Formats: sequence, structure tokens, C-alpha cells
Amino acid sequence: MNIHSAGIDVGGTKTLLCLVDEEGNILAQHKLETQLTRDPRLFFAWLFDELAQFCAANGGGLASLSGIGIGFPGVMNESTGILSSAPALNWPAIDIRPVIAAHYPGIIVLDNDVNMAALGEHAAGAAAGSEHFMMITVGTGIGGAMFLNGQLYRGAGFSAGEIGYLILEPEADLASADSENSEFGPFEMAVSGTGIGQKAADYLLEDSRFSLIRQIAGNGPVRAEHVFAAAAQEDAAAVQILNKSYDQMSVVIKNITITLDLHLIILGGGVVEKNAGYVQEITHRVSRYAPHQPVIIRQAALGNQAGAIGAAAAVRSRLAGR
Repeated sequence: MNIHSAGIDVGGTKTLLCLVDEEGNILAQHKLETQLTRDPRLFFAWLFDELAQFCAANGGGLASLSGIGIGFPGVMNESTGILSSAPALNWPAIDIRPVIAAHYPGIIVLDNDVNMAALGEHAAGAAAGSEHFMMITVGTGIGGAMFLNGQLYRGAGFSAGEIGYLILEPEADLASADSENSEFGPFEMAVSGTGIGQKAADYLLEDSRFSLIRQIAGNGPVRAEHVFAAAAQEDAAAVQILNKSYDQMSVVIKNITITLDLHLIILGGGVVEKNAGYVQEITHRVSRYAPHQPVIIRQAALGNQAGAIGAAAAVRSRLAGR
């Protein structure tokens, strides 16, 4: 097995390891439970031990890798090596580069997980061949990555694309800033899986309203999947909640495409992947808002492999001097 590099996608619950060849083809992959710890040193000791075992099981070793790319759920500052806005990991603000170098002295590329996913979709997915696009992931939260003029745009603070913090309704959004989900931005709480579930729960609490959503959710907490299931059975409340979410997402997408002159949007994440009509609903609305300025909206093609594939692609780009 001719292993070239490794791509790693670190999530709050799962971590995916991929070994790829020189062309970026996946040779082997391994998904495992993320070992969460407040100490990055303990985390990376665990991660590189797992990676070493995985490489050995596939006839290689850490020393034989040309490089390793790692995507994280947060803002990765390339200048300082500090990961921030990452509540799932909750690390102190330290430079993680020397921590990693203690385990692997070779080429390491670190970035935000959605940036890595966008690189993956550009390398071998729905955005292949496109020099200008934005990727938006809709899952527990909202993530975004901008690919402009053939490369990722990270912004002055390395947080370009964090559209979850967009303001939709100033008074209401600012008033809810101190809510129990305060780590989520206003737009995130409007259209993410968490937000959809919360809106449905709030609806049911008001005057003890009845909806098929409650019947499907049972005695447990209301989640987005319950809302989508109820909407599929034409439950009026569920349809109303989702239509509002679709409208808000579509307006933001349209505004982004106008601002950046983009003609391609890639939608990914669990909410999109698990609901077949999601992309169609957004496409219909976006085209209605500006029928003479076409925007192509595609579902991400690589699923949960996108981040790891993109991380490995980032290594190849670094080696090529791009």
C-alpha cells in the first residue's frame, strides 16, 4: 500500500482518520470516538497513538507520511497556532503546533473543519473544477467556508465564512444572545438542526399546542429529525417551522452570492444529507429571489469524508508550494 499522507477530521463526538495515496485516493479510513480532554497534550498523545496504530495496520508508519492535515471544529489561527471558538473541545488558548511536533516533526497543516471539507469537495467532490464557491454545512450548528480565486479565503481573523453569527432580526437576536445556546450565533439558532428543534419545542410549549411533532418525539427532547418527519406527513406546525428556516437560509445565500459574485453554493452537513428535499427547497427559493442571476446549489458529494479528504489535499498543496 503506497501511503502518501494522512487526513484527519476531528469532531466533537467522532474523529475520522484517512490514509491517501499521491492522487488523494483513500486507501484506508478509521472512525473512532473523540477522546475529549481539556488538555491538548493528552488529546494529541491519544490522536497520534491511534494514527500510528492505524498506519501500522496498513503497512506504514508515521515516519513514512509526507504530511498530515487536521481539521478542527473551531477557528484555527495559522499565525499563532491557537484554536478558538471551539466549544466542543474547550481547550485553553495555547499554541498547539509544538504539542503536535512532539509527536510528528513533519509537515502539518491545521485548519477549520469546514475549510477542510471545502478543500475536499474542490479536490474530488461537488465543487471540482470551480474556482469560486461557498460551502455551507447545516448540522448541529452552521459552518461556512469561502473558496475564492482558486483558494480558501480565511479573513483577517481566520474566521471568514462563520455565517452562523449573522444577524437576521436585530432586537430579537441580540435579546437571545445570553440564552442557554449562547455559543451558537443568531443565524445558527434559526436554521441549524439545534435551532429547528428549539423552535419546535418553543412552539409546543406555547399554550400547550398539539402537533404531530410531539407525538413523534415522544417524551424525549424535540429534535430537527422529528420536525422533518412531521412535515413529511404534512403537519402544519412542522411545515411552518421548516418553511421559515428555508426562507432564512435562502435569503442569506442570495445575499452572499450577490456580495461575492458567486454562482455555486455547496450544501452539506447532517441536516442536508438526511433530508432529500432540502437542496430543492433552497434552490427554489433562491431562484425566485433573483431569477435573472442564476445560482447553482449542489449537495456535497463526499459526506463525512470531505473533511479528511480535504485535510490530505491541504498537505499535497503545501508540498507543491501552493
